[in-house]
Amino acid sequence: MASSPRRRHVRRRKSWDIGNSTINIRVGSRRSPRHFHEISVASPRDAPRFARLVNDQVRAFPQDPIIISINGYQSWLEEILSACIEDYWSDISDLGREVQYANTMQFPQKASKRGQDVPWTFILDHLNVPQVYYWSVDMEPPYWDDEGLPVIEHYRFRVGAWECGRGACRFDREVPVAIIFTRPDAVSEHVVTELMFDYFYKDGDFSQPREDEEGICWLFSRLYWLLTDWQNIISEIVIRLDEAEANSHGRNLPVKLRTRMMHKEVDRLYEFKEYLHFQNRSFKKLQKLKDDVPKREQKDPLWGDMDDAVEDLEQYDSTLDSMKERFNNLIQLEFNITSAVQSDNSAFLTIIATLFLPLSYLASVFGITTITWPPIWYLYVAIPVAIASAAFTFVFPWSVGQVQKRLYPVESLRIRLQPRNFTMLGDELPASVDVPGSKAGKVKGKAHRPSGADGMRERSRSHPREKHEDE
Repeated sequence: MASSPRRRHVRRRKSWDIGNSTINIRVGSRRSPRHFHEISVASPRDAPRFARLVNDQVRAFPQDPIIISINGYQSWLEEILSACIEDYWSDISDLGREVQYANTMQFPQKASKRGQDVPWTFILDHLNVPQVYYWSVDMEPPYWDDEGLPVIEHYRFRVGAWECGRGACRFDREVPVAIIFTRPDAVSEHVVTELMFDYFYKDGDFSQPREDEEGICWLFSRLYWLLTDWQNIISEIVIRLDEAEANSHGRNLPVKLRTRMMHKEVDRLYEFKEYLHFQNRSFKKLQKLKDDVPKREQKDPLWGDMDDAVEDLEQYDSTLDSMKERFNNLIQLEFNITSAVQSDNSAFLTIIATLFLPLSYLASVFGITTITWPPIWYLYVAIPVAIASAAFTFVFPWSVGQVQKRLYPVESLRIRLQPRNFTMLGDELPASVDVPGSKAGKVKGKAHRPSGADGMRERSRSHPREKHEDE
């Protein structure tokens, strides 16, 4: 019984495969408890049903923007959309095809230079921890290969948008239209049916009148806030960094495996930064549209949200850089420790050779068959040589260390802190600061002190130190 939900998900994904001719279209509506009405279209003959659904929504809520979600692509999709959406631009359904198949992303850009009302499009990959996607649809995350690290593809949630603006809806030219394309998988369906429309309608600025430039900014920013969570990704990286540090300090895994895993983490951080930079550049490009908006409308809170998003992305970029640096430091530490261990092993072998090489040489000399020395002579020679070798092995390094300490004492290399280089309590500047325009050259800035007896006492206490500093 526990495995039946997973089997249902698998069958559901197969029935929504891109090769299937059925496409689910959702049209946002306040009338529905789920904030959208849904129809399934399988051919251009379903265009009248889609047109009636849009017409009902426009008549019921003429002030609300039309939000349409499409979870697939077919060659006849444009015929369905043209039943109620003006197609004075070309190939509106091509954006859905690129969301399904293409690997490249697109900055927010004008989709066409023809016509009075110019629509805007974009394709963006939002990122989150892969496990979050599976947990959100009550599925167990798969077992990741490659030492437990999921590839960047599992972090991505691709979405495409076509902001048609005003003038596109055939039933009411004043109603803005936005079309959102997603992929027909379980995660995308969960996001669209359970989260997206509810998130849009809970926004207090959903039905606020906007120009087309503001409309694309609103749609882009809201999808970003809903689908992208860099905090989750950074939290996961911190966990993996702590794990790498524990493995490195505890020597839990072979050194080659540890370094290989950390190298993969660094490579993945570089991939994260590429997506983060793309999102940051997209926001900055949309920020420039503020100049095209009338002055009276530039006080819209939307522009403050855009500024906050850019600041957050820059902070996330700095955080990822610090994470990358810490991983590189761990990798360098692994190499340094390995080199130190090899050096210690070499030193041990050197000690062994120093002790036994003279004895081996004596043994080879006494082993010459042409020499007929008594065997006791070997002991008379070997014992003093062994004592000399041991003394040289242990006493010589100690003697060299003592000579180095006398020639280069550690105390003379220590940095002595000087009070004049620091700001004392109650002062504004350190004594070593050069204040422009002063006659003495180096003047110590004084904080404002209260007048009266207390001030006199404080000044009298400060005279000795000032005199000492002048000297």
